[in-house]
Amino acid sequence: MAKSWHEMTACALGDAIGRGDIDPTALCEHFLTRIAEHDDERIYLRTTAERGCAEAAAASERAAAGTRRSRLDGVPISWKDLYDTAGIATEGGTPLLAGRVPERDATVLARATRAGLICLGKTNTVQFALGGVGTNPATGTPANAVMEDTPRAPGGSSCGAATSVARGLAAAGIGSDTGGSVRIPAAWNRLVGLKTSFGALPCKGVLPLSPSFDTVGPLTHDVADAAALFEIMGARPTIDLAGAELSSARFLVATDVVWDDADAPIVEAVEQAISSIAAAGAIVERGPVSEFNRIDDVLNRHGSTVTAEGYVTWRDLIDNQGQTIDTAVLARFHQGRDMAATDIETARAAARELAPALYARMANYSAVLAPTVPILPPPIADVIDDADAYARANSMALRNTRLGNVLPCCALSLPCGAPQVPAGLMAMAPSGEDARLLRLGAALETALQS
Repeated sequence: MAKSWHEMTACALGDAIGRGDIDPTALCEHFLTRIAEHDDERIYLRTTAERGCAEAAAASERAAAGTRRSRLDGVPISWKDLYDTAGIATEGGTPLLAGRVPERDATVLARATRAGLICLGKTNTVQFALGGVGTNPATGTPANAVMEDTPRAPGGSSCGAATSVARGLAAAGIGSDTGGSVRIPAAWNRLVGLKTSFGALPCKGVLPLSPSFDTVGPLTHDVADAAALFEIMGARPTIDLAGAELSSARFLVATDVVWDDADAPIVEAVEQAISSIAAAGAIVERGPVSEFNRIDDVLNRHGSTVTAEGYVTWRDLIDNQGQTIDTAVLARFHQGRDMAATDIETARAAARELAPALYARMANYSAVLAPTVPILPPPIADVIDDADAYARANSMALRNTRLGNVLPCCALSLPCGAPQVPAGLMAMAPSGEDARLLRLGAALETALQS
């Protein structure tokens, strides 16, 4: 049986448009109808139906004329509510920015539009994108798309971007990753999540959290979609994924801190994935990555510079109106406010020292592997009103992913384990090696699906 349009990858949809099998206008209407009829109204904060339909009509004309602009011309995707959309509210999921309407599109959105992609709307996010669990008391919390025994956290901060894709309400979603905000919801919703190298994609027109760490990243059904969106948003050459294999690959499975207190289903799923990679012909070694352990210790003892930068970025609003936002987010901003200058410098100095050592270690391997998130998504009810439970879950959700932001690296989260297990395998490589990591990811994906 042929897949429904909302079950297809973005590249598959684009190829079908190119063959004349799918009309972009009909495709856009299909997704907009699904959004309107879906029972979880917390995924999208607002749709951009008028804009999307106009873009789809133009894509239909280009397809008929044989003048398509890219492989994804006519494919509808969602955008996290951090990305400026001209004439359409962009509020960062927080009432403190209610009524903020930018005059122009964010650079990456403008590039996507020029390539023919259709903007479906703005997806939910943790307020100011500051949180790994994915809850938002102000706008509502989308439910996890994998574990449906009880409403569970979707992962943050790109909670709406992930669930829009996992629920078939967009062909792909654009999120952002400052400490794990693409990879956490990707892992918990069994999607591919790309944490791009810092500076690889422009953040102009994207609401900031921590300008030293903010990155743009896609959440997709597969690696090919992530690569195609990376190319378009970065105005980069095509990444050749054809023929990618693991026969000459060598991986280091990090031990120690990345596995500490991991939930048993996550451990089982990731170990199964590692076995599949070895069976595909890759060399798999295990060992401690001292740089991970040392930077984790520094961050635990001195605090995260992400929250310090976040407080500086939004200080006026937080100091004057902070009582109106999520108490969990406010608490983290206050942690940043109260971080001593000596602690900030200690954390920054540790990152400067440890990054070259990590890169030297990584030079011996194709990538370093670890669980993306060591814990299962908690029930929303358990964390939404319990500050201590939220803090524990948030800390664990972010523990492994933040390593790639602080040191820094590019990283790719791939779904692994049984379909009902929200687990991700994270592959990490030195900053700037996004294209190589994506080609490697295509080979990993094949092995994990075998």
